[in-house]
Amino acid sequence: MSQTPDTSTIDALSNAARAAGSDVDAQTNLWQAMFELEQWYFVARGSMPDVAPLVGVVDGVPSLLAFTTGARAREFALGNGFSEEEAGQVLGVPTDGVLDLCDQFTTQGVERLVIDQGVLGFFAPLAQLRPIHGFINRPRRVR
Repeated sequence: MSQTPDTSTIDALSNAARAAGSDVDAQTNLWQAMFELEQWYFVARGSMPDVAPLVGVVDGVPSLLAFTTGARAREFALGNGFSEEEAGQVLGVPTDGVLDLCDQFTTQGVERLVIDQGVLGFFAPLAQLRPIHGFINRPRRVR
């Protein structure tokens, strides 16, 4: 069993993927690390019990904003005009529930998932997240 990656690992993989351009292995390593996290974090909007993750517009595209840590979600919120109280409302979603959450937002017209906006900012089309997950977890042939 592999160790859960930390933000420095994901930061390094994001930088490597950015430098590698469309290299499939670099992208695969990055998304594999994301899916190995215990939780993904989201800035919460609304009040209990009607709380939902923040959706923003990034480069003109409606985007679900996910973060690798609660601290990064909070820092993003503070940097974007949220009050201290609002910024402290962070949702932690277990990684095994992220695909279902993303499916819900896809049906609402959200087009993209952006990770660590303002820090890393890598993204994937929301409708492609499940196929990405399937590709990463496909059975490997032994040669």
